[in-house]
Amino acid sequence: MVYYDTDSRLQFAREHADRLTAEMRRSRRLTPDEAGFFNWAKLAPALAGRLERLRRPRGHHTPAYDA
Repeated sequence: MVYYDTDSRLQFAREHADRLTAEMRRSRRLTPDEAGFFNWAKLAPALAGRLERLRRPRGHHTPAYDA
């Protein structure tokens, strides 16, 4: 049986975790748009515009011969 949790591997894992922690603290947070979060504020106007186009009455155009 191979024992993988040697002192050197545990030390390497700790150092790696410390580097990742430091890097994450230095980086800035993503905005919701950059992160790709769903945004209801942008969805509502888009849906309203599509619904308005569907509900808009289409007039019957007749040719005006005597105009």
